[in-house]
Amino acid sequence: MPYYLLLSRSITHAQRMSGVLERAGITARFFRPPMGLTDRSCGYAVRVSADRLSAALEQLREGGLWPSKIFYFDGGAYSEVTI
Repeated sequence: MPYYLLLSRSITHAQRMSGVLERAGITARFFRPPMGLTDRSCGYAVRVSADRLSAALEQLREGGLWPSKIFYFDGGAYSEVTI
């Protein structure tokens, strides 16, 4: 099942992003991202289903929160997304 990872540089930022999305009815769990997606293995990620990305980004923009990077996962591989 395809999904997006919204990367954050800190746990606090990831928690805030997750909170904004959950309050908007968008399932968004935060966790440590897979190795190789972040510099020096630091940061956190918020997972959002592929069909909810637009709504999620709108909520984050309104909340003044924005991910540092966005990755799309499908078919066993991650690819960075530029928006």
